[in-house]
Amino acid sequence: MKNFQLSLFYNLQAFIETSNFHRKYYYLFSALDLSGVPDKNYGVGRTGYSRRAMLRAFIVKHLERISRVPQLVERLDAQPVLAEMCGFEMGAIPDASQFYRFLTDTPHRLLEDIHHELNHKLVEEGVLSLEQFAMDSKPVLAATRENNPKNPGRNTRDKNKKPRRNPKAALSYYSHQTLPDGSKRASFFWGYRTHVIVSKEGVALLETTLPANLTDAEVAKKLVKKLKRLYKFKKSAIFIGDAAYDVKELYDLIVDKLKCEAFIPLNPRNTRDDKTFGPHGAPLCDAGIEMAFAGEWREGRRDRVKFRCPLKTSRETSDKFPDGCPAAHPHFSEGAAYGCTKYLDVTDDARKRVARNSPRFKVIYKQRIVVEQYFARLGEREAEQTTHYNLRAIKNQMTIAHLSLSLVAVATAILMKRIDKIRCYHTFAHREKPPLTG
Repeated sequence: MKNFQLSLFYNLQAFIETSNFHRKYYYLFSALDLSGVPDKNYGVGRTGYSRRAMLRAFIVKHLERISRVPQLVERLDAQPVLAEMCGFEMGAIPDASQFYRFLTDTPHRLLEDIHHELNHKLVEEGVLSLEQFAMDSKPVLAATRENNPKNPGRNTRDKNKKPRRNPKAALSYYSHQTLPDGSKRASFFWGYRTHVIVSKEGVALLETTLPANLTDAEVAKKLVKKLKRLYKFKKSAIFIGDAAYDVKELYDLIVDKLKCEAFIPLNPRNTRDDKTFGPHGAPLCDAGIEMAFAGEWREGRRDRVKFRCPLKTSRETSDKFPDGCPAAHPHFSEGAAYGCTKYLDVTDDARKRVARNSPRFKVIYKQRIVVEQYFARLGEREAEQTTHYNLRAIKNQMTIAHLSLSLVAVATAILMKRIDKIRCYHTFAHREKPPLTG
């Protein structure tokens, strides 16, 4: 038995064969190499509890959606087989304070290295490709009364007045709701954001958790550089992100420096003249209708993108204007009746060069859903609220959450040879039931 020495009171093989739950953690812990993690303190002072066992226990906490550490301790006490699979001695489960200390004292780089090692195994085995990536972030609410909607005096406006027990937390936008009168009301939160770059197979290759006042684009530039350094992806790779990443400096890095492609929709707030361009980044015609993409080409050293009358290219749009061009443009009905055209010079501007209205952009951008699905698997309890106050503890908590899903992919694809189950963190080890016979 690799990595396990269970009590003679248990027949582990019987548990693995008959219990989907124990079979899951047998494969997960077999796929987890913790040789680089110092197990106990063998120097001056008390030996202490096994750090490797506590890390395995935190993986259980995440995958079983256990919200708090005291509940994890209760679960381990109630399931002695699981506790011994984690590596704890019989009847010697640490109290909650030891688990909190583990999160606070463990160097974050140690957990990052475990996560990257798992991902490199997946890349080497051909489970993950390095040709398409999706970027996004998710709020992590700090443990503070300022996030309690029932607190009438909570601070959601003054970013300089920090929560007393969360000095690293920052104030940031959370969401908005539409009121009955049609107006929108924004809500804010104190806390952090966990940022990820996900492969097209749905595995987080890189992650980091930082105060929420750092923009997605700022963090993305650092993560993309780190991704290149760690994974050596080739030119022409595709990066997909929402409008929060629509920043010129990020395009310059991805397109001009790394020679890759960026599929990012236009953020109207970053456009100099929002009356000139429509929501998809195409110019508006004289009638105020967003024009249709009609190709791109290079003339000498100039890169140009062509747009054409939307009434001439889309039946859906033309049906809305049965009387023809609202601006009565002469090209609409005279001569070849081709409709008006406009051109954009996008020379040396990677942001303008993105053909956001093209069919290819629309098809590829839809694949951004992979990162939304990833956050859904990451879980609400771990990814949307933290019960810790120390920033290192919060970063470690989130890194363990991310590496847990990478560990599922390694155990499923490499040990069990079930590549189609790498996203099924809950059921990947379930045995298939035999068909019913009548």
